[in-house]
Amino acid sequence: MSDIYALKGKGNSGKSETIKFVYSELIQKYPSATIQQLSTGTQDIKAILSNIKGHTIGIESQGDPSSRLQQSLQDFAKANCTIIFCATRTRGMTVTWVNSMAGQYSIHFIPQTYVTTNFSINNLQMANNIITRAGL
Repeated sequence: MSDIYALKGKGNSGKSETIKFVYSELIQKYPSATIQQLSTGTQDIKAILSNIKGHTIGIESQGDPSSRLQQSLQDFAKANCTIIFCATRTRGMTVTWVNSMAGQYSIHFIPQTYVTTNFSINNLQMANNIITRAGL
């Protein structure tokens, strides 16, 4: 079974930055990974990384109700991603979109939490915790 790791939190809580840190940490840790950038021209990340410990990984940092998250999840499933990292709100349609993938993926909602007042350091720590939780 494949896995979705969905970082869950309210708007402007740092979810997108954390997911972008997941991306940058993975490409730093696995420099031989193949990177397919699926979005350009925005600050958000939509990418597929291949050849990481036998996994194909989809990463989407947009997690707002008006975002491309629903389409990205479908794109990642079509690309046979075995791990997906994404952001969602605490409830509503973004959570519904992730839950709709339950037939293909084990869903892991991870709350965006803060253990330090330095948001960037905190988001980097969250990213590394998520990567470790995924076994990468």
